[in-house]
Amino acid sequence: MPQLRSTSTKVLLDGLTHRQKRTRKDASIDGNLENQRYEKKQKRSLAAYPQQMQEQVSKLVSDILASIYYDINYVCILRSSVRLNPTAENVAQYRLQFRESGDLLDRVVGRFINRDTSLHNGSEPKSYFNPRGTIRRLEEFVTIFGWKMLSICMAAEGFRRACREIRHSVIWAEVLEKMRENQWSIEVFARSRNLDWRGQLLKYAHLDLIPELGSELRPVRKMWGQHPHHVVQTLDKKVRRPMFEGMPQVHIDEPVFDPRNWQEDGRVEDPTARIPHDGDCDLCGSGDICDCVLDFSAGSLVELVDRPLTGTGVRALTSFKKGDILGQFVGELHHPDYDGDHLYSLMHASKTDSEYFLAIISPRKYGNWTRYIAHSCRASTKFNYRTVGRRTVMTVEAKRDIAPFEDLTVNYGSDYWARRECMCGETNCVSRRRRSQ
Repeated sequence: MPQLRSTSTKVLLDGLTHRQKRTRKDASIDGNLENQRYEKKQKRSLAAYPQQMQEQVSKLVSDILASIYYDINYVCILRSSVRLNPTAENVAQYRLQFRESGDLLDRVVGRFINRDTSLHNGSEPKSYFNPRGTIRRLEEFVTIFGWKMLSICMAAEGFRRACREIRHSVIWAEVLEKMRENQWSIEVFARSRNLDWRGQLLKYAHLDLIPELGSELRPVRKMWGQHPHHVVQTLDKKVRRPMFEGMPQVHIDEPVFDPRNWQEDGRVEDPTARIPHDGDCDLCGSGDICDCVLDFSAGSLVELVDRPLTGTGVRALTSFKKGDILGQFVGELHHPDYDGDHLYSLMHASKTDSEYFLAIISPRKYGNWTRYIAHSCRASTKFNYRTVGRRTVMTVEAKRDIAPFEDLTVNYGSDYWARRECMCGETNCVSRRRRSQ
């Protein structure tokens, strides 16, 4: 998970506040006094600061948002583990994730109840212990985004840390702006992975002083009964199922080999099964067949989104380093002469001999998120042939460092664009070069 208080971040925070560190005689600071200090702070936009500092703040804010996705995914995985294997350790770890968030929610709800009660009876609002303005920031957050969004984000340790540690109004404003840009994405991410955001709010549902809770707890469209990559976020902030020729596309984790697709060849064994000719395992280096498997966890931190020109694409929700294996390109395995999929299919060749074709991988119906990676003539990823464990596989790997919230791209190759128009817009665009010739 990204660290919110690295040495550079600490220097950044000190530089923005322009204050010397002070010692406090009493750590218990009155909440109203903290709010008064906050109101007196000089309100400045990020644009008023040097370019280098703007870039540092932008990276910090992106890391905070990425940590929210990471933490939500972790909590959802932990919840599934508790349901399937409710050991004492799993249950204790899951409860620990909600201990602090439950306490903070109680405080925020108390602030709203106290505030609304004061408006009715004319009394002064009650003072709350409010270290570093955390409750004030959460109160501002729920006013902007609502209780559902607060409950979702409360499940993320990165969000709670940001609320505790970010004290400068400029950085907090940038966090809120980034949250606005990604609000629907975060909600879809949490709901499609079955985060129990309702459970934290249900105990407050009977409180008439917070009428917004009732509307936020109303039943909504179920997203978690399917794989998260069966959900595509549309341009108008809705969701849809990925389709091809009127049929829903289905997520799979492994390639599908059906001997009936190889009747002319008479093959009854998977053509991607590893043989000595395929070389050493790329994970452990063994020349013998081993039990190594690819780690598919990177796929849990990408999302499917509609784009105006390119259709369904893939957006990264975390950072990836150059050389990272992001996933495996999977689909139905067909004979190399197969001619039934001109849109999605790729040729799977041997790692040791690129002219020796093993199969056509066709994910038009059965596949995973890798089939939706958009083309770019300056791509961020590439396809590679690998030998892993008992099989040869086609992987998607990072060609360079990839930042959070960047769309993943791969080069489809010049043959794909021979009769198509590339819309990537890059200076080295294959269609642009063709027009200039």
